[in-house]
Amino acid sequence: MIRKILVAIVAAFFMGVSTGYAADILTLEESIDIALKNNPQIKAQNENVYGRLMQKRSAFADMLPEVNLDYSYTRLNEEPLMTIQIPPAVTPSDIPVGKKDNYRFSVSATQPLYTGGALYNAYKVAGNTYQAADLGRVSTIRDLKRQMIQGYYGLIQARQTLEVARSASASIKSHLDVANAFFGQGMIPKNDLLEAEVRYAQSLQNLIQAENAARLAESNLNQLMGRDLSIPIVTGLEVPMPDLTRNLDESTQTALTNRQELKITELRLDSANKGISISRSGYLPTVAATATYRREGEDPDAEEDVWSLGVGLTWNIFRGGFTYFDVSRARADRNQLSYILQSQKNQVGLEVKNYYLSAEEAKARTAVAEQAIGQARENLRIQKDRYNLQVATTTDVLDAESLLDQARMNYISARTDYVTSIAALRAAMGDL
Repeated sequence: MIRKILVAIVAAFFMGVSTGYAADILTLEESIDIALKNNPQIKAQNENVYGRLMQKRSAFADMLPEVNLDYSYTRLNEEPLMTIQIPPAVTPSDIPVGKKDNYRFSVSATQPLYTGGALYNAYKVAGNTYQAADLGRVSTIRDLKRQMIQGYYGLIQARQTLEVARSASASIKSHLDVANAFFGQGMIPKNDLLEAEVRYAQSLQNLIQAENAARLAESNLNQLMGRDLSIPIVTGLEVPMPDLTRNLDESTQTALTNRQELKITELRLDSANKGISISRSGYLPTVAATATYRREGEDPDAEEDVWSLGVGLTWNIFRGGFTYFDVSRARADRNQLSYILQSQKNQVGLEVKNYYLSAEEAKARTAVAEQAIGQARENLRIQKDRYNLQVATTTDVLDAESLLDQARMNYISARTDYVTSIAALRAAMGDL
């Protein structure tokens, strides 16, 4: 509890002014959970997955019997009659041949028995589409997690940069006070004092820019989480340094196995192969069984029952070469996807190598920058002592201060680049 209070105080110090909201203490995992719940792209993907599931079930329903119910009632304006004349009668007579009220009821069922594999393969294609949609959702979640990691640690980096700018401005102000005292005693020339004043003014501008960057980083993280941009956020104070658990070859192999985009293309390739079978079904006949029950008559109490069973075959012998062209088109689609999959695998391998090398580079930079900070601090101490003894100039002190600030910035940047490269590497491997 005490630690959380201290973190909240530090974050309030970074934010500078109150926005009217209570500060939220968020871990990376908590911020990702909020983003996943609020992000409209994830919600859209959820609806897409549900829609593809219904499409799959619809394709399965095409293989089941189709039942149709029909009922009709017809009333004539007058009773239908037929006029005949039977000798030796002289006057023709009208004989009723129906009634005004007529009823008809029927139930028919049709079951496809053989369609050349068209219905079954269409169902399998719909299943692949559903799986691809689910993988697309996983891919969107993966990309959002990566953005959240970059945004979360980017906010920490911005606040650490702000702290460096504040520290640098305070250090230069301290030197300016010393320079003012020396100038008042006639120990340094006017231009030394002016240089210190100019450097101090520049440090204030750097501080303003760093404060603005920190606010923007906070708003960016709120935007990723789908929240009001002005809500203050309290994060951790340090950027972690996780280990690289796999070598480059292992990372590449993991990516080729797990990457969602590759799995989606593989499903599309499988669907394309089944599409060839669907097109080929045009060469084959279709067979279906039918059953019909019908009741009809002029009086609902005196209707006649009629039922029938049958099996029918339909075979389209000639369609102007349509089936041949359709099969050729399906094969071309399949071949195109094969080349796309090969290209994607090459691209994934390149991404993994890029992020892996970037992580190694950032880790090496972190070690160098950490050592440079100690050296820059010692250099600044020496230059200040020399300045107090009047054997160094304001330029020497301010240059030493700039070297220290740059070393601290390099360290902050290297740590952030390392953890974001690790996140990008995991995303490239498909296991983020």
